[in-house]
Amino acid sequence: MNFDNVFENYSKYIYNYALKLSCNPSVAEDIAQETLIKVWENISQLKDDNAITKWITVICLNTFRMRMRKEKGVRELSYEEINELERDGTFFTSNDPLPEDYVIVDESIKELQNGCFLAMVRRLTLNQRMAFSLVDMFGLKVDEAAEILEISKSATKGLLYRARMNLDSFFGDHCNLLSIDNPCSCSAWIEFSKKRSDLQKEVRKIKLVNYLDYKEKEYGYDEEVRKKVKYLYENMPDRKPSDEWYKSVITAFNKTNEN
Repeated sequence: MNFDNVFENYSKYIYNYALKLSCNPSVAEDIAQETLIKVWENISQLKDDNAITKWITVICLNTFRMRMRKEKGVRELSYEEINELERDGTFFTSNDPLPEDYVIVDESIKELQNGCFLAMVRRLTLNQRMAFSLVDMFGLKVDEAAEILEISKSATKGLLYRARMNLDSFFGDHCNLLSIDNPCSCSAWIEFSKKRSDLQKEVRKIKLVNYLDYKEKEYGYDEEVRKKVKYLYENMPDRKPSDEWYKSVITAFNKTNEN
């Protein structure tokens, strides 16, 4: 397998996974580029071409982890934290898939909605975000995610339970897509942005949520909210990185070959 094949077949996959991990397009481009270079540099280690997708996913996740460790001093989960997660994992429940018309999202608001949903995933703890991105956003099974994260299946379920409860508690009270009685509407934001040139200044005045903690809100599990949030995250469309990113990857690859 040569670089052209890897680049053509997996660059978009890598970028979209990096985006769901980082929830930041510019960071995702950096992680995806670094991942592609690492994939090519280590391609000889791949013994089974059928396992390339999982292999690439692990490299991308570890690249993201390394970046987060440098930026935020991320530490590994302690023994006590793992035990606590495994206890929370007993509350984890799987959800049946929804019919396609269960949550109807207007095409005109999808871009804003997806940006909002990515922003709220960034409010999860890093470990919750990684588990949630693998299972609820990228569609892996819990046992597959546990293997990639190198923690027990029960602990992975615990991370997913906390991530889901945190996101459900926020969107259940705020998002108009979940309930028409909620105050925040994508359409209203779009209209506001059309009328106001200083949208960013106004947004800065709004107190953003620093992190999500469903326990502070005394949130209880709501099956209908869970199904809607799960559906919306599962159906976030893939994005295509910028043309400049493709050019930067080729440049980086050529420099690597020169060295």
